[in-house]
Amino acid sequence: MNTKYMHKLSSYTLLFVENEEGIRNNLSEILSLYFKKVYIAIDGEDGYEKYEQYQPDLIITDIKMPQLSGIELIKKIRQYDQDTDIVIISAYTELDDILTSVELNLLKYIVKPITQTKLEDIFMQFLKKKEKSSMISLANDCTYFPAKNSIVHRGKEYLLTNKENNFIQLLLEKQAIVTYNEIEEKLWDGKPMSLNALRLFIKNFRKKIPVELIQNIQNEGYLLKS
Repeated sequence: MNTKYMHKLSSYTLLFVENEEGIRNNLSEILSLYFKKVYIAIDGEDGYEKYEQYQPDLIITDIKMPQLSGIELIKKIRQYDQDTDIVIISAYTELDDILTSVELNLLKYIVKPITQTKLEDIFMQFLKKKEKSSMISLANDCTYFPAKNSIVHRGKEYLLTNKENNFIQLLLEKQAIVTYNEIEEKLWDGKPMSLNALRLFIKNFRKKIPVELIQNIQNEGYLLKS
């Protein structure tokens, strides 16, 4: 996996549930190279407790475990949470388990042994799903990716500063004119904002993006073009 995708994974947390100590130790060491934080659980019950405590972005769980199986763990989670991405790993390809896993809205069902290729396939599917779910269509063929602080126009990506990213989010949340006072409060952290400083900020933003996305409403504020 290239550096670009490894960097993206480093923003996410993972819960790894595995009752076999050898596999748990070896795989958790590898997983920790990719994710911001890896939480380890030794069985299904421990896995559910850590899920509730840490709310991970991705769960990878074994299927055959004492106390609470992987399937039972996922069913328990899915009673309240349909969104967290979950992957089952299994030493078996039992049809009943595969059919059940389909009903549980899994990201993937993979069979042991867990290879580097299989792991990277999981990671790529996870990232693609995250990116797709978080993108927002804007005017003039632009797509906004909040998690990446970027706008993509016809295949080219334009990275935003934190302030520019917050500005776009403010415009999207309001879905109406964002006043100068609101911009000062949200983007300038309550500090005094001169109109010259605001105009310079807008000018630099417009120079960065090749199409017009923001409309100036004279003496009032700014509006996101539809």
